[in-house]
Amino acid sequence: MTASRCAIENPLKLVGGNYGGRKILTPFSQPFRKSGNLFTQMNRSLVKFSNVQMAEPRWGRFFGMTIRRAAPFPVFFFRRKLFGQKIPLLASFKLTYRCNLSCLACPFHRRAEEERAHMSWSMARASLDVLKHAGALIVVFEGGEPFLWRDGRHDLRDLIDYARRLFPRVAVTTNGTFPLDVPADVLWVSLDGLREVHNRLRSGSFDKVWANLRASRHRRLFVHFTINRENRRDIRPLLKQLQEIPAFRGMTVQLFYPYGQGEAPLALSERERRDVLEEVIEMKKQGLPILNSTGRLRAMIQNDWRCHDDILINVDPDGAITRGCYVKSRGRINCQECGFSPVSEASGALDLLLGSLKAGWSIFLK
Repeated sequence: MTASRCAIENPLKLVGGNYGGRKILTPFSQPFRKSGNLFTQMNRSLVKFSNVQMAEPRWGRFFGMTIRRAAPFPVFFFRRKLFGQKIPLLASFKLTYRCNLSCLACPFHRRAEEERAHMSWSMARASLDVLKHAGALIVVFEGGEPFLWRDGRHDLRDLIDYARRLFPRVAVTTNGTFPLDVPADVLWVSLDGLREVHNRLRSGSFDKVWANLRASRHRRLFVHFTINRENRRDIRPLLKQLQEIPAFRGMTVQLFYPYGQGEAPLALSERERRDVLEEVIEMKKQGLPILNSTGRLRAMIQNDWRCHDDILINVDPDGAITRGCYVKSRGRINCQECGFSPVSEASGALDLLLGSLKAGWSIFLK
């Protein structure tokens, strides 16, 4: 798929248009045009409900805000399942390729010297506006290292504040080497093993990351563990140590993916993949705080799950916006080697699988 450029002069001109030939329906699209059609009226009502400012309930401001921000999610499922609108759910938003680490598994820091490796404030805002009008509900800021993003007087906190006015949930994925004090709804910290292994994989950063985890009081603080052939035996002991951290809410796991852009050869063999996923399933059964659903973990052994890649929309630092697979415009695509559990869970949620719906609730809404 060809990446479409975000038009800064008029970002809304992409609304209702095409991204690489794939039509995007917006909150203002009306797939049933016939006047008086019952489905038209239902569609309009659902769209209005998703944007309504609900009355403050008697049980307090907190619960009122929770309901307002959760309401668009069931509306999303109605629009996808009942009306067939191919709107995205999740946006991966790469602000920059710059990073203070040189992780062996990551290809993106190698692109930090490219001409357009760092997004401007105006482009970032315009891109967020496009995502809003495309219908996305969740934005995840990432990099590179998103805490390094800055343009003039604006930094990551300003972007999060702006995004929270547009989207029900805003998340950040970070390497954890900066204080974990941003106002995102969800904060993921990448931690890839115990001290020795993590330091080998992620530029000797373990002690700094651990100190920031211990100091954080973020209300939705998660650790994201990318499983590879060097760290697959560290999951259980790391989880036991993480449970001593007050703010830690749980771990999500995914499998290393070979982008083919110079990252280390860390991919699991078929046997290693099966063994480690079965072990993670067993950990979850034993009550360890693994947030991935059992069903999706099992499906990833053979990668025989149904992928709805059109629930994804991706933004890169040069302003390119693509619909579909996370790897499009970022590396070579090989579905058999896919390890992107967030996509697997989001696809499962769209298929109304209870485990995936519960995982999404636990991370974004609980």
